[in-house]
Amino acid sequence: MNISCSNNRRTYNNTFSVDNNLCIICGNQKVLHTSWTDQNPGRRFVKCTNNDCNDFGWVDPPMCRRSTQIIPGLLRRINKMEMELQKSKATKKKMKMLLVGTWILLATVFFYHYIE
Repeated sequence: MNISCSNNRRTYNNTFSVDNNLCIICGNQKVLHTSWTDQNPGRRFVKCTNNDCNDFGWVDPPMCRRSTQIIPGLLRRINKMEMELQKSKATKKKMKMLLVGTWILLATVFFYHYIE
């Protein structure tokens, strides 16, 4: 199970071995990444950890044109929904704190009203 990589960005191999992931150019370790660009959404590639080295290779084959049209829009929609969910959670937390604060205030007023 070898990593098939070269400076030619057209090569790919659908096997990636953690045991054999050394760069053939400089000998440094290669790392598996996932592309999230509009042209290659979700496509995996390996790249050398040495930034001066140009060893790069696709692990997955190119996606069909339709996939590259649909996936970026779906990712944007998911990201938007996740942001809305985070905002809702923050609002829910604020509302709980406000409710607890109101209960404490009412309990304090009630307690002092009956002490007098």
